[in-house]
Formats: sequence, structure tokens, C-alpha cells
Amino acid sequence: MSISLLKTIYNNAPNLMEQVETFIQAGERLDDITEYGESPLRVASCNGRFDVVQRLLEEGAAEYQLEWSDTAHLVAYGALAGIEAHLARTSCSELEIRDFWERTPFLLAVMRGDIARVELLLRHGADRSVVGRCGKTAIQHAAHANQLEMLEWLVRQGFDLEATDELGDTALACAVSDGYAPAVGRLLALGAKIPAQSDGDFIWHAASVEIAKLLVEYDEDISRVRTEIHAELVGTQFRALPDSSREEYLTARFREFGRHNAEETSKHHWLAMIRSGASAWQADEYFKTDATENRPKWCYERFGRSTTLMPDSRIIEVGGEHEDFYDPDFCIYNDVVVFDGKGGIRIFSYPEDVFPPTDSHTATLVGDHLYIIGNLGYPAQRRPGFTPVYRLDTRTMLIERLVTTGIMPGWISRHRARFVAGQGILVSGGKCIVTSASGKEDYIANTDTYCLDLETRIWMEKNGLIGI
Repeated sequence: MSISLLKTIYNNAPNLMEQVETFIQAGERLDDITEYGESPLRVASCNGRFDVVQRLLEEGAAEYQLEWSDTAHLVAYGALAGIEAHLARTSCSELEIRDFWERTPFLLAVMRGDIARVELLLRHGADRSVVGRCGKTAIQHAAHANQLEMLEWLVRQGFDLEATDELGDTALACAVSDGYAPAVGRLLALGAKIPAQSDGDFIWHAASVEIAKLLVEYDEDISRVRTEIHAELVGTQFRALPDSSREEYLTARFREFGRHNAEETSKHHWLAMIRSGASAWQADEYFKTDATENRPKWCYERFGRSTTLMPDSRIIEVGGEHEDFYDPDFCIYNDVVVFDGKGGIRIFSYPEDVFPPTDSHTATLVGDHLYIIGNLGYPAQRRPGFTPVYRLDTRTMLIERLVTTGIMPGWISRHRARFVAGQGILVSGGKCIVTSASGKEDYIANTDTYCLDLETRIWMEKNGLIGI
């Protein structure tokens, strides 16, 4: 068996049957098992692709690998009347026999999406609280198989939408990471909660742009998707080589601040770096320049930038940071990049005194303006107790610094912000730079909620405010 067949079945594309048929016609071996116990038959079964399982069995794949009982096989492929006749002469204990993935016939019926089979099994005494491998619940099995009607039925029957497996994942978490956008949409509509993530933002686990956009509708921040999903979102490549000549690279390889507010650049190399998704190191290795140059190379592979989906289909991104402080190419940027949604890209640069290098901020759209709040920034620019606020006009791309007063969040970064009509921009979470009595800088969690009134530009503390 080639690894490509197993990988193809793992990927579970919409045209999986056609792909598998190609392997079958090419004489692919079907029964090989990896050191992890995986085989084409087992993985297809795990994903609830009973059509693929059946086709592999027709070609002689070893059915023993499934470890299915007679009841399990009937639930997968038998007629309802035949299943009922079989259950009438079967003991309850056989209903709980598990397959290779520790699923009972009840869980197989859930993955098949057949409500009538599920109801029949339950009437004959099947355990509705049973879980599969790693404690995966019935609702998680339905989500993993993208069975939308089954999800709704299970919720109506009182199955816990927020039940977690041994890894702490809910059905929504499974669907998000599996890449099943329809299941994600249905679970959210049914009231599934976006879980708090100890390792970062939930949207980071989104396996597709479609899923990421669904989560944005429920207040997740599109800026925090994985790098490869970001590339798909803005229509660029992921870690390819830039389409630049060596001369273009040598003349535009360093970061440059703008000479005036919203200076649009036409540097081919910068645009090529964006389109390729290359890192600074990749470009430097490709063009083989002097490694001792003590200046960071211009790069668009960044974290801590803001991404805003505009009503006119544009995507506007602000600033961001490349690499950590110890890397030669560490740089915090202050540019604004606009993707027009049709393949066009525009880059706007700014003088440092107009708009300083900015990362780990938020950008909140209100009308035609983006309010850029907070920053981590370079140590020299930090002002504990103060909160920087800038306003970007999305029509002209001009940026202005706003003077605000009141009780500020402080030098805050990695926070969340959203606009609430009648109140202003609410800011919560994240961390703040503070200075101890000894003068030492510390980075502490922000536990309060603050509101910036956009008319008066006064900050207010809103302790206990719910909903952000």
C-alpha cells in the first residue's frame, strides 16, 4: 500500500470515491496496516465513509480489520426490516460489542445519519450514553461524519451539545478541526458555545477559510487564523519563493518607513513577498546575500497583525511582527496592506512619528474608519498606563492619532475589541505592560473591561460587563 492512498482517505475529499476508484484500478494493495494500526478500510470507517468501506470490501479488503459484529454490519448496510428481525433474536449484550474504533452499533448508526436505525437500536436497549475511542460522544461522532439532521435529532433528544471527550474537545471543536463547515454552521445554529482555549484562540483550529468566516460571525477574530488559512483567505501562496529578480531584492529587501501619511509603494519585491508568503529567511537563502547585514529583511509572514473583512470585499491588514526579538529579521511593522478581493494588492507606508510600529493590537471597524487600539511594540515605545489609539480612514488610508482621556486599559496587547452601538468600543482580555516599584517591567493579564466612547473619546472602566 502506498501512503498516498491512506492519506487520500484521511483527507476525505468530496470526490473521495473517485479518488479511491483510481487507486483500485491501478491495482493498489488494500490490506496493509501501518505501525499505528491504520489501514484504508479502518480510516474510511473512522470517517463514517461507509460507501468507501463497501467499495473496498467488494475489492476483497480484509473485513476482519473493522472488527464489526453481525449487528454492526447490518446497521451499516442492512435493510431496516432485516435489522429489526435480527435485533428481535439478539441479546442486549451484543448491542454493546465494539469495533476497532471502540464504537458500538449505536454509534455506527449515528455516523450513518439514519435516525430510524438509531431509534430502533435504542428501543432494543442500546446504551445511549456510550462513547467511542478517546471518549468521543454520540454528538461528536455525528459531527465527525458531517451528519446535520442527526445532530439536530440528538440535540432534540437531550444529548449534551457541550459534552467533551478525553481531550476536552466538544463536538464543535471536532467539526472545526476536521474541516466540516456544514456541521460547524449547524452546531453554532443549535447553540454550541465557542470554548475557551488554553493554547490560544479557538479560530486558530479552523481547518478552512469557510469555517473561519463562520466563527467570525460569532465574534472570533479572523486575524488569529493559522498562517496557511490566512494565505487562502487573502489569496496568496504559502511559503513559496518570491517572484523577484536579484536586483529587485537587493534594492527593496529592507523595511522602510513612509515619507508621508499613506504613501503607497510600488516595490515589486514587497508585493512578491506578499504573494509568495515567503519568510525573510527563505528570501535571503534564495538570493544568497550577505548574512552579516545587521538589518531585518522586509517580510509579510507575520503574527500580531490585524485583519479586517470589509463590506466591499476588501481585506485590510495593519502592522504585525515577524519573528521573535532574538532573530536577525525580527521586525515590527507599521504598514497597511489592502487586498481588493480580485487579486490586487496595495501597500501603504507611514512615517514612524505618524504611526509607530504596531503589533498585537485590535482594529475595530466603525463606519468608514478602523480604530486601532493597543500595541505591544518595541520596549522603547511602551508607556505603561497609557493606551494608544489611532484611526485609519478606509477610503483615503490616512491614519491619525486620537487623543483620549479617562480610565484607560493601559499599555494593552493581545486583547479583544468590538463596537457596541450606544456605548462605544469595548476592550477586554489580553495583557498589559506594567512597571513595578523597582522599575522592572512586567506583563500581566487584564481582567477588566473598558469602553471608549467614540464621541467624547473618554475611556471608562466597565467591570463585570458581559458579552464581549
